[in-house]
Amino acid sequence: MVEYQVLGKSHIRVDALEKVTGKATYAGDIYLPGMLMCKLLTSTHSHARIVSIDTSAAEALPGVRCVITGQDYPDARFGSGALKDRRIMARDEVFYIGEPVAAVAADDEVTALEAVELIKVEYQDLDKVVDPLKAISSKSINIHPDLEEFEGYGFALGGNNCTMLDADRGDVEQGFKDSDIIVEETYHTQPISQGFLEPMACVANLEANGRLDIYASTQGPYQVRSQLASVLDMPIGNIKVQAMEMGGGFGAKLRLALEAFPAMLAIKTGRPVKLVNTREETFTLNGPRLETNIYLKTGVTNDGRILAREARSIFDVGAYLGAGPNSGVGHGLGAYKIPNFKLRSYGVYTNKIYVGSYRASGVADMTFATESHTDVIAHKLGMDPMDFRIKNALSEGDTAVNGQTIPRNGLMETINAVKERMGLPKKLPEGHGVGIAVGEWRSGSGPSTASISVNEDGTVSLLTGSVDISGSDTSLAQITAESLGLRLDQVIVAKRDTDMAPFTGPSGGSRIVYSQGKVVLMAAEDAKAKLLDIAADRLGVPADALECAGGAVYVQDNPPQSMGLGQLARMSLSSKGGPIIGTASLSSMPYAPVFNAQAVEVIVDKETGQVRITRFVQAQDIGKAINPMGVEGQLEGGAVQGIGRALSEEILIDRETGEVRNTSLATYLMPLAVDMPKIENILVEVPSEDGPFGARAVAESPGFGPPAAIANAIFDAVGVRIRTLPLSAERVLAAIQGRDTEEYKVDADELRAAE
Repeated sequence: MVEYQVLGKSHIRVDALEKVTGKATYAGDIYLPGMLMCKLLTSTHSHARIVSIDTSAAEALPGVRCVITGQDYPDARFGSGALKDRRIMARDEVFYIGEPVAAVAADDEVTALEAVELIKVEYQDLDKVVDPLKAISSKSINIHPDLEEFEGYGFALGGNNCTMLDADRGDVEQGFKDSDIIVEETYHTQPISQGFLEPMACVANLEANGRLDIYASTQGPYQVRSQLASVLDMPIGNIKVQAMEMGGGFGAKLRLALEAFPAMLAIKTGRPVKLVNTREETFTLNGPRLETNIYLKTGVTNDGRILAREARSIFDVGAYLGAGPNSGVGHGLGAYKIPNFKLRSYGVYTNKIYVGSYRASGVADMTFATESHTDVIAHKLGMDPMDFRIKNALSEGDTAVNGQTIPRNGLMETINAVKERMGLPKKLPEGHGVGIAVGEWRSGSGPSTASISVNEDGTVSLLTGSVDISGSDTSLAQITAESLGLRLDQVIVAKRDTDMAPFTGPSGGSRIVYSQGKVVLMAAEDAKAKLLDIAADRLGVPADALECAGGAVYVQDNPPQSMGLGQLARMSLSSKGGPIIGTASLSSMPYAPVFNAQAVEVIVDKETGQVRITRFVQAQDIGKAINPMGVEGQLEGGAVQGIGRALSEEILIDRETGEVRNTSLATYLMPLAVDMPKIENILVEVPSEDGPFGARAVAESPGFGPPAAIANAIFDAVGVRIRTLPLSAERVLAAIQGRDTEEYKVDADELRAAE
């Protein structure tokens, strides 16, 4: 086994001191001379034509410096998903309650709020549709009649069906004919918020040379730059985005959000403008996740082999297409080999706030359905649910739903680790239950770049365009240190902006350690090769006879014969090759699956329906734990979000108007620390072939399984199957009492109507 000096050891985050002392700078901490404050006026109508906007009273208010509407922006569309289907601010029409229609810049926030109240908007109501199942089949209400004119890609069916994705393999009908048992079910998942701690914030400043400087709380500074250039009709080179410290994003901050509002006001006034959302505005201005309806039909043999599956999923995308519908196809099979399948996934427009990304958008919804469905099938067969999963689990050499060959992985190791730790199968007292779930994901890819400079004192500076999330800078620094034989404190992670750092994809989708980490390793190897070349010349030995360790380059057969990295860096300044800088870039990485298995024990109070988790165990194949403490933090964070999704979290949306009704943390019920069980993590390390030091992705997978695992445990405890999230005490009690809890029942014919 390889002995690592830095890798595989738990390290305090490189930014820990800044965070705990309050020195870290967030977008909301930026104060510039002459700075104005921005507030927004939003639509109070679900779907309406804007007849007129009167801003005169607001503009006359002392302290107000500028008021803008959609007419102040170029008539350009952009998109959060595959289609350019939205404008940054409503021009002639609003499509949901909460859509921005005007913005004010004033000397202070109080004045800006007062000015917003003085703006008068006259609306003419238009037909609306809020229910996605009605929207998908509506012949009379077409939210975006110009859908076919939108730029982008994706197969749109027309009407309110903004996208349809599909995947077929084998002969599904024959597979069902050959099956001994066929199980058909529908599942429903709820709208939820990403729940980030720091509301979105941005400061825009117009520099003397006419360039825009944007300070933003964002996961994707280059994506913000590109989309901002589009909606402002400004060259990309005229915009600089500085990604500030970020207090949580979970996908919501991947793309352009509110940055264009202070940006336009800064252009108009020539002064810096700041916009900081309130907590209430995080629910009404920033894209959450909306409901999903899923139909599954699976055929199996009496001995437990899955032969065929048909799956249809309808993703409510709100007024504008965002992320999510692709998971209806990509995750319709779960972690199982199914030779015959027909998968369809639809994105449907409704008059609600647009959807954003959230920790592998849509995968947790699909996993709740597929893993609950898996348990139902196992019970109908009289098989142990774990044994049924093992029998059908994907293995090396199988073909994934995306057509790629499954490489070496740790799926079986994760399942067996949970089985052993929990002592499954096990018999529990009445009212107690155990449930399991398996989640599958992939290590993220995408454009990645890095440069590493060797400094004259022997330290190195690491520069990437990625935004630190969950301590990812620490992992990248560890990869650098391990590659160059340095201590972690000898690696400086540079602060960066889009002018300074090379282009890099957004920090999300499990891309950072696998893809960004790989390119950092490549840059370190490039720097190392240059160090060895200089040292070889000075020490009079071939470069392949040298190695890096302890801050020096030494002769492997004679370690005392060495030169320090600082000495070599100083020499390089006058060398033919110049200063030592290692660089690397890549566009994509090979497919590397990630599997997570979870088991949960619960106690269900039959008198109240209250569900209490008494034990939670999860195992994940992480390939190689770069920073075990950081890995466990990500695993626990994902599990906590999954538990919240399972038991209590739900955005309440008015079924008539589409308005978000619970816009505070007092009414949006995220779990508290006292609600959480101790989460037992098992790190399975089956190295990937291509990740840095064998690392795979970590962050997304632990959030997928908890809803299904808990639903399966409730069934084991009290014998009721609930197919709608959240698994609230009221819903569980109704099921125990035999009352209908499936208020969102979806007939299979309704889903087929999309075709």
